[in-house]
Parts: sequence; C-alpha cells; structure tokens
Amino acid sequence: MSELEYRLNAEDQISSVNEDWLSFAEANGGHPLLPPGILGRSLWDFIGDMETQHLYRVLHRRVRTLGKPVRLSFRCDAPERRRLLQLDILPHGGQELLYRVRTLRQEFREPVPLLDPERPGEESFVTMCGWCKRVAVASRGWLEVEEAVAALAIFDTPRPPQLTHGVCEECSEGLSAILEGREGPTVFGAL
Repeated sequence: MSELEYRLNAEDQISSVNEDWLSFAEANGGHPLLPPGILGRSLWDFIGDMETQHLYRVLHRRVRTLGKPVRLSFRCDAPERRRLLQLDILPHGGQELLYRVRTLRQEFREPVPLLDPERPGEESFVTMCGWCKRVAVASRGWLEVEEAVAALAIFDTPRPPQLTHGVCEECSEGLSAILEGREGPTVFGAL
C-alpha cells in the first residue's frame, strides 16, 4: 500500500509531494494533481466545503501550537471501490506541516456513477459527508451511497445531481470531541 506525503508551508501552500503521490495521481487520472498544477497553491484551493476547511484549519492550529501530530481515519471512495485512509498531520520544522496518508483497507464494488467526477451532473446537488462518505437523504438521515442512490431514485433522471460535501452530525460530533481534546473516534466511516 502506498504512503502519500505532501508538505505545507506556514501559509498552508503545498510545497512538495513524494513519489507515491506522483504514482497515485498518474494511476487515478489525476494529471491536474501533478506538481505543476499544485505546488505553491493553497490547500484551501482543493477543499471547497467551508465546514471541512474550518475543521482542517483547527487541526493545523492544534498541530502547530502543541507540536503534536493528529491522526484520523476516514473514507475516500472511488466509483469502483471503498477506501479507508489514515491521515497523519505532523509538525515539520517551524510552522510547516507534513501530511502522510496511508490506505488501511479497500474493497471493490460495482461502480457507483454518482461518484464519477467525469459524469455530467444536473444543476441540483446531493450532500455527501466528507469524512464517512454517507449521503444526506431527507427524512432518512445519512445513508451509504448505494442506499442513497436507490432512495433518491437518482438515476431515474437523464442527468443525476452533482455532489457537494458537508459533514454529517455523527462525524461532526466526533471531530468536535477531538478538536476540544476530549475522547473521540479516530475512525470516520469504517468499511
């Protein structure tokens, strides 16, 4: 399993990536994520959801202030697989940070077109938790993506909705506990 690493400078700009990052980006159609497209850019250019940005900013402040790493595990799914990743955010000389990401587990599944970034989407949106990858379904709560696709009859329309990201209540509570220094889960969205 690969161990992706990238470094952020004191302004949270990406300053370097390792060889595993390059291999992963190339193998997953991530040409825009190769060094020319990311080095010198702010991490915040790649995280659109304001709540998720806020959580990472608080984690950065905590690591920089206390000088101690933070470890979390979360889902990072692709259309044809579920992945559980481990993220370590480590202090790295002064105010720099080192992000280290490892794949803990993955399982293959029938491809879920809703997760395909190349798929053209409708003007409407569905919200996916950025941590556990469940999808918000009104009156049913947060469901696994396959259940949500069925419940929302997403593919009964010519163009399914686009994805937007947020944080479900369960993950939000767990992250708040961690950020406040209380006991909290370290795994969000187990397989």
